Amino acid sequence: MTKLSKILNIVLYLLLAITLVFAGMFFFGPWLTEADGVAHDTPIYTESFLNWAKLLIYVAAGVSLLFEVFHLVMNPRNAVRSLVSMAILGVIVLVAYSMSDDTPLQLIGYQGADNVPSMLTMAGTMLYGTYLLFGIVIVAILYTELSRLFK
Repeated sequence: MTKLSKILNIVLYLLLAITLVFAGMFFFGPWLTEADGVAHDTPIYTESFLNWAKLLIYVAAGVSLLFEVFHLVMNPRNAVRSLVSMAILGVIVLVAYSMSDDTPLQLIGYQGADNVPSMLTMAGTMLYGTYLLFGIVIVAILYTELSRLFK
């Protein structure tokens, strides 16, 4: 096992441990109740848990882009294939963005600042993007299995 591999395993286990701590705080920590001025029982650590999730997403996206650029530099012959895959992902994001809606929601008891068009568009883009990618994965799995049957 190389030294880099050992370091990456340590980082992986560290991130997993931090995530488990946040999950434990979220599910088993104290809750805000109606007496505290909220409409529904709410975990106190919700915002911390969501911020940690956002940080993990940003780091994963950044590392993915860095490795993709590194791959392009190291293997210029395969650059077209990598650029096509990035373009396809960009088209999926654009389609998801065009499907998203920015109409403010009528939520009883919610007075937060996140019910605005920009946040609703971002959330809709992420949801529709997830749905599109899930559909593509299902079609790819079905195609692969059916093509094996007819060989």
